Amino acid sequence: MSERTERSERTGRASAEDVKAESRHLRGTLDGELGGSEDSFTGDATTLLKFHGIYQQDDRDVRRARTAKKLPLDYSCMVRAAVPRGRLTAERWLALDRLAERTDGTLRLTTRQGVQLHFVRKPDLRQIVHDINKAGLSTLAACGDVVRNVMACPDPRHDHALDPVVQELVSRFRPATAAYWELFIDGEKAASLEEESEPVYGETYLPRKFKIGVAWPGDNCIDVFSNDVGIVPTLANGESADITGYVVLVGGGLGRSVNRDDTYPRLGTPLAWVAPGEVVDVVEHVVTTQRDHGNREDRKRARLKYLIDERGIEWLRSQVETKLGRALPPPVSLAEWHPGDHHGSTDDTMGLPVPSGRIADHERVQLRTALRRLATDRLIDDIRVTPRQDLLFVGVDAPRQSRIADVLRDHGVALPADVSPVRRLSIACPALPTCGQALGEAERVLPDVVDTIEALLATHGVADEPIRVNMTGCPNGCARPYTSEIGISGRTKKTYDLYLGGTAAGTRLGVEVRSDMTLDELDSVLGPVVERFAAARRSGSTQRFGEWCAGIGIAELTSWLPEPTVRMRGEARQREPEMTAR
Repeated sequence: MSERTERSERTGRASAEDVKAESRHLRGTLDGELGGSEDSFTGDATTLLKFHGIYQQDDRDVRRARTAKKLPLDYSCMVRAAVPRGRLTAERWLALDRLAERTDGTLRLTTRQGVQLHFVRKPDLRQIVHDINKAGLSTLAACGDVVRNVMACPDPRHDHALDPVVQELVSRFRPATAAYWELFIDGEKAASLEEESEPVYGETYLPRKFKIGVAWPGDNCIDVFSNDVGIVPTLANGESADITGYVVLVGGGLGRSVNRDDTYPRLGTPLAWVAPGEVVDVVEHVVTTQRDHGNREDRKRARLKYLIDERGIEWLRSQVETKLGRALPPPVSLAEWHPGDHHGSTDDTMGLPVPSGRIADHERVQLRTALRRLATDRLIDDIRVTPRQDLLFVGVDAPRQSRIADVLRDHGVALPADVSPVRRLSIACPALPTCGQALGEAERVLPDVVDTIEALLATHGVADEPIRVNMTGCPNGCARPYTSEIGISGRTKKTYDLYLGGTAAGTRLGVEVRSDMTLDELDSVLGPVVERFAAARRSGSTQRFGEWCAGIGIAELTSWLPEPTVRMRGEARQREPEMTAR
């Protein structure tokens, strides 16, 4: 029995809880291990690294071969820069680009508007994190059991309205510990650890990660219902830029675990309408309620969504009202939601699809080089990471957009009009070979998956349908497959679960229609569905693919599918009461 297991059995808490409690505010043994000669960190240290924006990983492409030769695993780290609202300058972009030279030569945009560096070696870790901060960015709280990077719609028309609340949220929930600065920035120790405290998080921080997103009314580009707390402004007369308050949604979260039916994706529930000056206080009260009452024994059921389902939304409201000192007004109705992708051009913006968010140079496509040139020449200066792993260039008029397009095409980079809608709207998590949670491939096989879907759509005469495809290599849902029109979630090394019926606007969960499907089966499984969808289109239906699938219903959909060739490991999961955002 390991030391961590023994400690967990002794305290009755998940082992991560003991690591946090004994860490001296996220220090643990990190200082010594960062300077040590070993190629990897110890178990407790890997838990604490996450709070500093770092995951220890190993190259899983060579894991089996190295294990067979009794060699140590090929360890490296993923470093994640938290980028609130995805906003970057040209200088910061160039700083990240230079850091990529010291890793695997790529940058990875995330579905939460951050930027990741992969294959960071342990001896380089401290300097790379230091240099990220020198560029005006931070990795603190990009991972770990804290409030993560605050997402928000990147549309510049909403800057004056969204930036203040995003910055206040970031400031309120940034961990207070000086450990990050000691370890990675200036090396100076705090004067007295006895005086150091975490006013929001306490000594053991949160039971699990906590995600906050701020949407703009009607534009659900951030998948607001998938967050632990979603914030949606209400506008004067329903349309002006004057914010009258906010609807606060709670309990969203998409992660689940294979063979644990008590884990599941859930959409956020409206909690209350909140006046502008109180929204951050109310969010803090939700966070501290989760801190005090969330599950610290079973990390698979430690998210806010499970606390709400166990105790009820009225219980949570009463907890928040007690902390606030008064009753909360009920939530008001929200505007109809529409999908947002921020592709294409407006008078002063230009959106660029980035396949799976990977900024890299290949033989025919030199995306990283093109972006470096654009930033160096200041053709782009206000750069925003979108929630679908793409880029939005802001403050670029038509002549500049033309110059940007020329540079991109000179480097083989496809513009939105150059690719099919389904390819533009497809995203995947990194999965193998870096992610330790991955059960199978995602990013590396997504192009082939899209090839299959494109061919099906073309065969049935609906090649221009804008269908969203989200793919992950495990059930944790980082690329949000459960709200997508077509969701593909890794179950084993070679098989996936297929979900249909989510909406393009992210307001309904898809339903699992096939479990343990190999990617070779995708054509035969989706074929009958696409065929009937195309027939409905020819008969005058205007519904998007996800809406149409939901209207058909799971019983009818599954009756069209061929018999599975791989043993099914469970019945289709239906959570009808939780399917649609309220």
